[in-house]
Amino acid sequence: MTPAARMGRPPALDQDRIAEAVLDVGFDELTFAAVRDRLGVGQTTLYRHAADRNELVRIGLDHALTHADWPDRDGPWRKVLEEHAVALWRLWAQHPGMATEAARGIVPPTMLRMTDELCAVLLRQGFTPERAVLACDIVFDMVTDNRRGIEHVNATALTDADRHANEGWRSFLAPRQSDDESTGAEREAIHAALKSSVTSDPFSWFTQKLEVVLTGIEHALVSSE
Repeated sequence: MTPAARMGRPPALDQDRIAEAVLDVGFDELTFAAVRDRLGVGQTTLYRHAADRNELVRIGLDHALTHADWPDRDGPWRKVLEEHAVALWRLWAQHPGMATEAARGIVPPTMLRMTDELCAVLLRQGFTPERAVLACDIVFDMVTDNRRGIEHVNATALTDADRHANEGWRSFLAPRQSDDESTGAEREAIHAALKSSVTSDPFSWFTQKLEVVLTGIEHALVSSE
């Protein structure tokens, strides 16, 4: 038996295999070398399919978006946008670092196709093309920015913030310049709400923001014609 026969032919390298390797490595730890090692191929072989790390990110994003469990696009535009926003938030949450990569402007083909289809839903329900695009852009920018912010929160920073919270609030509430218009009671209420916003369940806070955004779109962008 020849050495080649003993070793066997390695599986053909394609975008699906590369994407799965990217997701296995994880976006937080993603390097060209890590994906190459995960696949068990040489650097030159991987270069034939992806020229750099950005292309690996694009391949991984596209695969994740393509195989995600998306809601249907039937029903009122607000329901459709809300359900897709929640689905995207949950997808980003499943893959730490993915929202940060998407926020860099790496837009895979699947995201563009999904935007087309969602904008078409809005067009059929009274939006102009410009306002349909604006509505989708606002919603999905907010989703990605929210998840990116969560990804960037450092556990140590949270611990420090919690440890110094009371001192911080007391400092904020101390008498300040005479031209301050806010009262101590007002600042106390505001700071309590701020603390709640950063310690509450991230998904709950996100859905509150989404509700405000969708209501704003309903009042500002839906055509009255």
